[in-house]
Amino acid sequence: MAQDTTHQDRFSVKTVVILALLAAMSIVLENFLGVNTGQIKIHFGYLPIALAGMLYGVLPAVLVAVVADILSNLSNFNILFVLLAAMEGAVYGWFLHRRGGTINRQTLMAVLCQLVISVVIHAGLNTLLLWQLYGLFTPARFVINAISFPVKVLTLIILQRYRPAFEKYA
Repeated sequence: MAQDTTHQDRFSVKTVVILALLAAMSIVLENFLGVNTGQIKIHFGYLPIALAGMLYGVLPAVLVAVVADILSNLSNFNILFVLLAAMEGAVYGWFLHRRGGTINRQTLMAVLCQLVISVVIHAGLNTLLLWQLYGLFTPARFVINAISFPVKVLTLIILQRYRPAFEKYA
């Protein structure tokens, strides 16, 4: 089992490089390997953010999410969407960072984590923000969110199962 990082070495050069690589992976998975039509996004860009939260905690996950969101959306930058990305990173860090526990507990944390993100952030706040700023309300967002929920939970569970291998290099 990996040792807990202290405050001094939390942002060592190695850690900053790993977080930068995770942000870059998130950008590639979202923009180049995903579907993005403006109103609807389908991608795996959340996985590196979840991995940052799982390995390093809330603040590093927020940092990765914010950097990835800003660089992914340079052409249509909006600080409110960056704040939503920061919230998403914080949720991943909050739910997934705790080490140990049974497989049932890890599964429960993955489900609760994605439930908060899918319902509160994506279906709730993000949809509200799109409606307030651009007058866009697409019910298909709710359908895609519901369909992608089990896929995201499953990928988070798989990510947690490989945690010891990730911790060896983190």
